[in-house]
Amino acid sequence: MPAFQDLACEEIIKGIEETEADYLLTLPCSTIGKVIEHFENSDKITSFPISREEDGVGIASGISLGGQFPIMLIQDTGIGNSILAITTFAQAYHVPMLILVTRRGGFGEINSAVNLFSEPLPDILDAARVKTFKLDYRVPLKEWSTAIKQGAKYAKDTHRPIIVMFNIKGGAEQ
Repeated sequence: MPAFQDLACEEIIKGIEETEADYLLTLPCSTIGKVIEHFENSDKITSFPISREEDGVGIASGISLGGQFPIMLIQDTGIGNSILAITTFAQAYHVPMLILVTRRGGFGEINSAVNLFSEPLPDILDAARVKTFKLDYRVPLKEWSTAIKQGAKYAKDTHRPIIVMFNIKGGAEQ
């Protein structure tokens, strides 16, 4: 049976494709390398790497203001770098984008330093009023692609950045 992480990556790929996004901005990450590699070799969505998360918010905002829809794929620790850009530009000026965020910390985390930011991040995003949806082993994998698609639609309908966070490191096999 395939590992939870492999199955989760397949659902994330499916979900991104179902959003009909025009661009996928990625920050290199081994946890979701399969997803990044898939879109680097796909002609369905224009995909390119970004060097920093806050730069990605600026680029994604330009894409959105130009009439196309962007998705950004980053680690949750990168929210610390980009929260100011998300809240004072994208959110304040009603710029729709979907930000897919891989979770660090928690089950399966080997880097003890990440827990200091990763664990309280959902509360930080709530305090900043950034709408966030969470996917992990408690949500059946077959529902992940639908949640990603709904997140993109919600971003477009509400004219704001929407975050979908997912933890693919640990949890029960599905």
